[in-house]
Parts: sequence; C-alpha cells; structure tokens
Amino acid sequence: MAVKPTDFSKHDQEIWDEELQDFIPDRVFDAHVHLFNPVHLPEAIREKHAWGYTDLATMQQWAERLYPGRETHFLSLGTPIAGIDVAAHNEWCIQQINLDPNSRMNRLVTPSCSVQQIERDIREKGFIGLKPYRVFSVTGDIAQCRIEEFLPHEQLELANELGLWVTMHLSRFHGCGDEENLKDLQEYTCRRYPKVKWILAHCARSFTYWPIRKAIEQLREMPNIWYDVSAVTDVRPMITLFTREDRRRIFYGSDGVDATYFRGQYAALGRAWQYVDTDQLDIKFPHCDGRPILAVYEQLLSIKHAAEIAQWSRDDIEHLFWKNAAAAFQIRFSGDTSAISGEAGSQTQEVYQRAKLRIPGGTQLLSKRPEMFAPGRWPAYAREAKGCEVIDLDGRRYIDMTTSGIGACLLGYADPDVTQAVQQRIARGSMSSLNSAEEVELADLLVELHPWAEQVRYARSGGESMAIAVRIARAATSRDKIAFCGYHGWSDWYLAANVTPGGPNDGLGAHLLPGLAPNGVPRGLAGTALPFTYNRLDELEDLVRKHGDQLAAVVMEPTRSHDPAPGFLEGVRDLCHRCGAALVFDEISSGWRMHLGGAHLKYGVFPDLAVFAKAIGNGHPMAAIIGRREVMDAAQTSFISSTYWTEGVGPTAALATIKKLRRVDIASHTTRMGGLVRDGWRSLGERTGVPVKVSGHPALLHVGFEHEQAAGLGTLLTARMLDRGFLCGGGYYPSFAHRERHLEAYFAALEPVFGELAETIERGDVTRRLQEAGVSVRHSGFARLS
Repeated sequence: MAVKPTDFSKHDQEIWDEELQDFIPDRVFDAHVHLFNPVHLPEAIREKHAWGYTDLATMQQWAERLYPGRETHFLSLGTPIAGIDVAAHNEWCIQQINLDPNSRMNRLVTPSCSVQQIERDIREKGFIGLKPYRVFSVTGDIAQCRIEEFLPHEQLELANELGLWVTMHLSRFHGCGDEENLKDLQEYTCRRYPKVKWILAHCARSFTYWPIRKAIEQLREMPNIWYDVSAVTDVRPMITLFTREDRRRIFYGSDGVDATYFRGQYAALGRAWQYVDTDQLDIKFPHCDGRPILAVYEQLLSIKHAAEIAQWSRDDIEHLFWKNAAAAFQIRFSGDTSAISGEAGSQTQEVYQRAKLRIPGGTQLLSKRPEMFAPGRWPAYAREAKGCEVIDLDGRRYIDMTTSGIGACLLGYADPDVTQAVQQRIARGSMSSLNSAEEVELADLLVELHPWAEQVRYARSGGESMAIAVRIARAATSRDKIAFCGYHGWSDWYLAANVTPGGPNDGLGAHLLPGLAPNGVPRGLAGTALPFTYNRLDELEDLVRKHGDQLAAVVMEPTRSHDPAPGFLEGVRDLCHRCGAALVFDEISSGWRMHLGGAHLKYGVFPDLAVFAKAIGNGHPMAAIIGRREVMDAAQTSFISSTYWTEGVGPTAALATIKKLRRVDIASHTTRMGGLVRDGWRSLGERTGVPVKVSGHPALLHVGFEHEQAAGLGTLLTARMLDRGFLCGGGYYPSFAHRERHLEAYFAALEPVFGELAETIERGDVTRRLQEAGVSVRHSGFARLS
C-alpha cells in the first residue's frame, strides 16, 4: 500500500538533502503517473482500492513533497484495473488534467473500446494518446500476451492516422528482450504504423539488466520510439539506456502514486525482478542499520548514478526531466522561452567574434568557417553532438544535414560503440613511454581488408598523412615531381601547384578550392606539382611524356563527384607502372562510405599507396597510409616521426569504427539515405521551379542552384533552415545515424523554404531577404577574414 505525503520520513528527507536536491532540475515533467478514483470500480472491489484515490491536487501535493520548489507537470495514464468503468474513469481523469494547461493525458483503452468513441475523445476532450494494458488481454493471459491481444489493430490504425502517443507496458516475462515483442515493435514502427509515437514504459519493461541489454541495438534503430524510466530502481538498465540510446528519446516518469510511493524497490533477481515493500517484510535485520526510503527516491538515485556513469551534462539531465517532454508534448513551462523553439542566442556568436580576434582566420578548418555558410547567423560552436544532432552554446538543437563533421563521422557523432572503446582506452592510459599494441592489430585489419597492401604507417590527420605519402613516394623513387588531380590538403607539396616564377597562379582552381595563395610556400618548389583533370587520361599522358622520368608519384582521388570513365583508373595505373611512378590514392573523403575499405576496391584498381583519414576514426584523430612493401619500406630511409602518432586513442577508435562499419553494411545505408535526399532535392526543384543542381555520389552529395545569384539563394536557404532547426549547406554526407525520420522532418521543413526561393527568384529580391534575415552572402573558396 502506498504511503501518503504526510508519511515522508526523516530518512527520505536525508536522501533529498544530501543526494537529490542539487540533482533534480527546477522543472519536472513526470511522464508516467496515474490518477484514480475508486468510484469507477465495481462495488465488490471498490473498498480494496479505496486507499489509491489520487486526483490532480493529490498528485501536485506529492510532487511538492518529493521535489520541493520544483515546477511539476504530468502525463497521466489511465489506471488499468480489471472491471474499471473505462468511460467514466477517462472522463474524470481528463477533467482533472485539464485543470493544468501543461499536463497531458493518454486515454485508457481496452480491446472493447470503439474506435469511433476513442476518436471523439481525442478530438474533443484533449487526450494526446492511448494507454493500453495487458490486464485487458482478450486471451485472458495477462503475463505472456502479445501487443495486438490488448491493443487491437483497429486502434493502432487510428493512432497511426492521428499520430498519437501510445504508452506501452510490454507484456511477456522479458519485456523488450522478448523476441515476439521485438518482432512486433519492428513490424509496427517501421512498416504498419510509422506515425504512432511509442513510449516504452519502465525502460521498455527492463526492471533488471538483461532485457534492455539484449534489445537496445534493435530498439535504437526503430523510429518513433521513446522510453520512460518509471519505477526502475536497478541502475544497470539505466546505464544501458543512458549510454546506448539517444538521450533525447528518454522521459522521466515515476509511476506514482501506487507503484513507487512505498518504501522499498523493484529488486533485480538475475534476469527477473521482485517487488520488495519493506513495510511488509516479516523479518527485520536491525544489525544492518536498515533505513528504507521511498522507491521513487531509489529510482532517482539510480538515475543520478547512471547519468554520472554515462557522463551526462546538466543539459542532458534537464532534457530527461523536462526538455524532452516539452518538445514532444508542446509544453511551455513558466518563464521558459526555449522549450519548443528558441532563437539563436548571443553566446555562440559572441564566442566567434572573440575567436576572430584571437585566431587568425577564425577557425582551424576553412570548411567550418561560419562565413562559408551564413555569415552572422551560422552557429560556429557545438556544445555537444550525438547521432546527427548538434547543440550550440545557446542550447539550440539542430539536425545536421551537412557533411557529418566534414566527412569525419560516418557512424554519426559520439557513436556509442566507438565512444565506449575510446573511454576504456583513456581509462587505461592513452599515452606512455611505450607503444600502443592497438596499432599492430589495426595494421593487421587494414591489410586483411586490402590484400594488395602489406605495410601500414599512421598519422592523425588527412593533410599530414598526404604529406607522408608524398614523402614516401619521393624517397622510394628518388624523384621530386608529383602529378595530381583532386584536393589533397594544405601541404607545401600541393600548394606548390600555385607557385610560378612570374607570380601567383591558380593551378588548383579546378580542384575544389580556387583562390589559394601560395604565400609561405618556397618558390623553389615551382614546377614540382603538376595538375591534370579527372577522367582526362590524355592530360596525364602529356605530363608523363614531358616529365615521366622525374615523376615520383601520381596522386589522385579514385572518385569524388562521379565514377571514373571506363578504363580511366586502369590507364592511370598503367602509366605509373610504365614511367616508374608510384600511384597514390587519396581516400580521405571517399574511403569507407561508398565501399568497405575504400572506393578503389569497388573499382578493382589497386594503387601502390592509399591514404585514409576522416571516417577511419569516426571523429577521433586518426589516419593511415597503407601500401606495397617495396614502396612503404622507403619510410625507413627518410625521417618521418611524431610523438602523437604513437598514442592509443586513434588506433582504438579506428578498430572500433572499422569493425562496426563492417557489421552494419555502411555503403548500403549511405547509398539509400543519399539517394533519398538526392531524389527529394530534385523533386522539390521540379515542383517549385527552383533551378536546383545536384551532383556527386549518394554518399557525397553536393547541391546548388543554376542561377546568377546561386550563392545568395544558398545562403537564404541555410538561414531559413536554421530557423527550423536544421544545419544545411552545399552538401550532404549521410551518416549511419541518419534515418528516414530525419529525412522526413528535413523535407517537411525544406518545402516551404523552396517555395520562398521560387518567389525570391521571381521577384529578384534575394538581397532584401538576406538583409531581413540578418545575414550576408556566404563566401566561396578561400578568403581572408578581416
């Protein structure tokens, strides 16, 4: 039997004062409570449940006792007791909930409830969803029933049509770990009812560690699933959920009053659990200094400890307790202006203004410079990033539809598998006077994936790894000149293409980044870097005729925007062999996303050296140069050495990344996601008359406009999409974290923006609209910041 607010004990108070007072945020949304009036039960059982009377005032009284000084609201769920008068109960509950504009209610439903009545209640009385329960199973088996046996398909069809929330208390002994439940959830969320929003109660009914650990990898790939943590007092399922799931999909819930307002807990017993109420235990152990506290406080302590282990920020905790619910249920807390949308604040822009004074060029990477996107509006800094979501310094949340960390985070930001591996390596020490054995394991794995290669060297970034590859090629051939096409970084050997005796040139102008001045590059390197055009074998043939006996290497990307012409890569390889130059494939951008191990494996053309960076470490600094022994051995004849090439985090991250890329078939995923975006852009352009231009592989997409004011139109699109919570630029590199639900939300936001672009083109007023949006036209290419 639940205790009353007046039964709050000194031990409860002690836990609040010492453990919870500084942990619980100023606002709380409890997404799992039950209002109850025993008059809705048959007289024969009414007295048995009379103690459980709970109206909104009682719930608020309890909240003030449990979380003193906190503003608290609720998602109330119909109380599922066999024999209850469902209609009367729902009517009383919604009247109670409507007394608080920021509380919500899911309607109690049984298989016998008519769809027509449910729909009337949803449309007329303010219910936001459904609360089914296994006690109403049509089979009579309330322990092992399937979802459809207590939530029939006609009710699910209505929920799908209206986009309702469904708080699901899974049946069957192992909850989400049960194969039948997983099969049903997969079928319902991905195929039959994609618009239903599911809240899996009690950590997906994981009162112990086993169900959620078994199911989490499958659950996190299902769309439209959220969780509440109600009544779970075991820290282990909390740890799994907090470290493995998107923390924006988790709600706080207490299951009050009857389920957690007792002294004790839901105790884990192996893969099962048991309700333990200390007031009902016959045996006492005074020598153990037993001090039972409220089960809801046991739950909050588990939440606190799991959040510490998961390294949650204060903002994460606020999301759990109220921000996630505020966004999901469209709730505006008192004095809160950011719960639903929120304007881009000043802190992010303020920090960037300081950066431009202290850091030449403002950023370390040109491709992350805000002026390349939307000057004055682009959020320069991320406070945190997870999956495909970025949060700026002002707490504003964005879905990233740009290049996933400039191509570095192919699995998505803070991928849990990679993060876990890295954290373990850091905990053991990532640097010492000895080497990291992971680099040997990684070398074996890279050679296994690339049978043509025999040896491996490492660096920590793309630019330096290309410099190493060129140094090795020059050492191996005793030659100086490099023929190249494509973009290969910032190093002297590459920028030498713009050094001419008579003054600056732009030999790199056709290689993605025009306007690169060779200031600081020795003029003596003039003539050592010789550009040719992709798919123009005749240009390379001409360079070989003129410089063949001086060529150390041909350096190129095997692909970027389109496939090689038939015979092109083979022709490049043959020319290299004929003149004795090394063939170096730069797979820094293309590697892994289009084919496991790199695009050159897809095309079946093998170089002498291949270079990987970016995606190989999924956001952790790592690069690898792999190659044939006779070329790679030249690294021992030239001094190529650096302290931080020996630390352990990079190889550890690369091992975890590659193993997961292997497991999830990343190329199929990026091809599908990128294909959907490419087709969506083209379709929007056709429907609105906007002259959109799409190029590139699905895994490396680029978008622009066939218009004289293309840069202005692109800037306006970026600014408008920032207002809608999306980061958008001139490209999209899909990550494994991107799902169809993200693309649906993206195109729903993009459609009206394309409508405005069409109007802008017709009226010719792009400059005026940019001024109104507080933004100037984005930069293209390299430009000096003042």
